[in-house]
Amino acid sequence: MTPHYSIDYCPRCGAGLLGIRICGLGTDEPHGLVVCDECESIWLEPDVTTPHQYPDASDARCPKCTDPLWGPQSRWATREDLVQLGWQDRVDPELNGEPDDHIA
Repeated sequence: MTPHYSIDYCPRCGAGLLGIRICGLGTDEPHGLVVCDECESIWLEPDVTTPHQYPDASDARCPKCTDPLWGPQSRWATREDLVQLGWQDRVDPELNGEPDDHIA
């Protein structure tokens, strides 16, 4: 599935979109991740000049909470999630999965 909101193209693989995911849904500590939708490189903040990491290919887990990266407590971020994370200004509107969906 393609991310709803992306910040850039992946500098690691050059092919994927860097989508924003929210993890920790249903907990007191939801947190954001930037994840390439192709190679699954992960950044813990919306700044790809910081170190990245790769999840275990056989058991991809969130590097913050260790829950499954693609489990029910995680999803591609919605507009409301971006505002909650404070990352709404990091989105590139040209890369949005929903082109008419602008973040207020």
